[in-house]
Amino acid sequence: MKFTVILTIFFSILIFQNKMSFAANHEDQKICSGFAKWENEEFVQDKPSDCTTEKEYQTYLNSKEYKCKYYLKSIWKESERPYGKKSYQYTEEKLAAIKKIKDEGKALCDAGKLKEGEAKLKEAIAIISFTRMN
Repeated sequence: MKFTVILTIFFSILIFQNKMSFAANHEDQKICSGFAKWENEEFVQDKPSDCTTEKEYQTYLNSKEYKCKYYLKSIWKESERPYGKKSYQYTEEKLAAIKKIKDEGKALCDAGKLKEGEAKLKEAIAIISFTRMN
């Protein structure tokens, strides 16, 4: 009976130390994004990857200008990139309006008026959201 208790305590301590070690190393571990695939039994990376640590990523998410950057990237993906243009039934007028509003929002964000810039960028996203998809 004593042997079982001692063995249980030993393994509990061992597991606890292992989890603590993993948690300490996890923050410093780089997380990479990019495109890769298996080709002829070899892992080939198509594009160079962007690597960041969890701490850097959380700092980026909590930055003041995060929403402005996020909205600008979203607008680019949905209205300027070829795939986005093919996905929606845009008219030239809608694309021009989206670009004009996006440029106004970007100027506000760059001037430090983040809330006003975010509101302007949301207007452009609303136009995209209410555009019919193909």
